[in-house]
Amino acid sequence: MGAVKAAGRRRAFAVLAAALVSLLALPACAPEPVAGWQPPVREPVAGVELIRAIDESGEDELGEDVQPQHLEPEDSGRSGEQAVEPAGDPGGRPGEAGGAGAGGGSSSPVAQPRPSQRELGLYTGRLRNDDIGFAARFVYVPGVPEFNAWVDGKLREGIGAAGGGYAPQAHPVEAGLSARGCVNGSTSWAAARVLARPETGPAGGKGTAVTCEVTGAFGSLIEVRMRIVTGEGKKIESDSTSVLYADVANGDAVEIVDEWTDAAPGELWRAAVELLRREAGALSTAPLAEPGEDQLALARTALEGARDTEGGGLLVTMPEGLASPELAGLGMERTEQPVEVLVEPAVALSWSNDDYRQLHGNLGAPFTAQVDPVHTVAIDCALIPCVALTYDDGPSDFTRQLLDALSAEQSRATFFMLGRKAETYTATIGRVVTEGHEIGSHSMNHPDLTSLPLPEATAQVLDAAKELARVSGTSVRMFRPPYGAVNAEVIEAVQMPAILWSIDTNDWQAPGAEALFERAVTAADPGDIILFHDTHLETVEAAPKILRGMRDRGFEAVTVTQLFDGRVPEGRVSIR
Repeated sequence: MGAVKAAGRRRAFAVLAAALVSLLALPACAPEPVAGWQPPVREPVAGVELIRAIDESGEDELGEDVQPQHLEPEDSGRSGEQAVEPAGDPGGRPGEAGGAGAGGGSSSPVAQPRPSQRELGLYTGRLRNDDIGFAARFVYVPGVPEFNAWVDGKLREGIGAAGGGYAPQAHPVEAGLSARGCVNGSTSWAAARVLARPETGPAGGKGTAVTCEVTGAFGSLIEVRMRIVTGEGKKIESDSTSVLYADVANGDAVEIVDEWTDAAPGELWRAAVELLRREAGALSTAPLAEPGEDQLALARTALEGARDTEGGGLLVTMPEGLASPELAGLGMERTEQPVEVLVEPAVALSWSNDDYRQLHGNLGAPFTAQVDPVHTVAIDCALIPCVALTYDDGPSDFTRQLLDALSAEQSRATFFMLGRKAETYTATIGRVVTEGHEIGSHSMNHPDLTSLPLPEATAQVLDAAKELARVSGTSVRMFRPPYGAVNAEVIEAVQMPAILWSIDTNDWQAPGAEALFERAVTAADPGDIILFHDTHLETVEAAPKILRGMRDRGFEAVTVTQLFDGRVPEGRVSIR
C-alpha cells in the first residue's frame, strides 16, 4: 500500500482534489496554462529506497525464529503446543508473500540470507518474572562463554531496571513459554510495542523487557542485538540497544557500543520523510524542516535494529510515529505503521563508524564456522528456573528413545545406572555422555544398601562407579541409593553425595501418561529433583509431552550438577 495507511493516502488525495475543484471554479480571466507544461521529474533519494509499510493489522508478522524450538512448521498445530507467535519473516524475501516483492513492491534484494537460530545451533532462552515485571528473550552461543556472560550481564541489567528482588519463577501449565529465543524485528519496534506485546513484554505491559535479534551470521561471526526497555505504555523510562559479535572460530566476543556516526540518524530520517513525501505525490522540492529529538530517537532505534542485506547494505525499519510539517501538509500527521527502507552499501558504510565497518569486512560471505553442541552451554540456575530430571535403573532398550526426546527439546538429564548393565549398553552410555547428560552410580545390582555390611554396601556403589567410568570415559561423582535407602555411614564411606529427590513420580506403578504429567510438570517448582525410570516404556513415551510441558512453564531441564551450578553439596541431597 505504501508507507502510510490508506486513510492517510485518502486525506492527501482529498487535499489535492479540493485544490483541483478550486482551480476549476476560478473566473474565466484566470491565466491560461502554459502549453506543454509537465511536473518536474523527481530524482530518487540517493542510496535509499522505500520498500513498504509493514502491515500490522494482524499483529502477527514476527519471524521464523519465534516458534518453539521443538516444532517443525508442519507440527505447529499439534495438540498441547502453545505457540504464541506464528512463523514468517517480517522482512520477507523478494517475490515471497508479504515480502518486499509482494503486492507490486520493490524487487530489490532485501534481507541477507542467514541461518535460523536453530540452524546455527544456538541455545534459545526465555525468562519471565511477574512479581517484579520482567520478561526476556535471549540466545547463547555455544563455545563462546564470553558472549554468554555478556548476555547474562544484560539480563541482570534488565532485572535491576525492573527493581531487583528477582528469583527464578515458573508459570502455570500451558503458559506458552516454550517459544524461546530472539524475536525478529523486535529491536526496531516502538518501545511501547516491545512492552505491550506478549512475546516480549512483561505481564500487563509494565516493567522491563529484554529482547534480541540475530541480525547477521557471516564468516565465523554471529551478530546479536539486545535491547532493554523499561516503562509502561508510551511512558518509556529507558531504552537502550547493544550489539555483540560472537566469533565462533576463536571464542572472542566484541561489543560495538556506537555503530553509527552522529549524522546517521538525521540522514536516515530525512531520506525516509522525503521518500514518503514523494510517494504521496508532493511536487515540492523545498528542503525539509529539521527533525526534533523525538524524531531522531525514532531513527536511532531504526538503525540499532537494522538488518544486513546481501550486498552489504541495510534493511532499516522506521517505527511508527514518523512526522514532519511536510507530511502533515499532505494529510499525514504521523505514520501509523513501521516503514521499511533499503539503504545501499555505500550509504550504509558512510553512516557507520570504523569499528563497525571493519567487522563487516566479510559481510555477504556465508557462515562457515562450526558451533559447539548446545548442551555445552553453562546454565545459571540462579537466573533460569531449573529442574533436574533423573532416571534410575538403566540403561535399557528404551534409553535411546528417551535420548531422542531430550535432544529434540534441548534438555538434559542425569542417569543413575546399574553397574552390571555397563557392558551390555556401552554404545548407549557413550551417547549419554556425548549428548551432555550426566551419569551417577545406582549400585551394581540394586540392593538396599542399609541391609548390607558397610564394606559390601560401599563396594556396590564404588564398583558400579568404576565400571561406568570405564565404559563412558568420564568420572562418576555421585550416587543414588536404591529405594532411597542410605545412612550416614554409607555416605561417609563412599565419599560421594547421595542424590535423592523432591518429586517421586512413582512411574514404576504405571499410573498413565496424564498422571505422570501432573506429578512431574504440574507439581514442579524451581530447584526440584524429579525421579523417573528409563526402564519403563510408559515413562519414555510420556517424555516428549513432559519435556514440552516443562519448557512451556519456563523450566530448563538440567543435570544434577548443573542444578547446583557445578558444586553439588555433600551428604544427602534432594532439592536445590
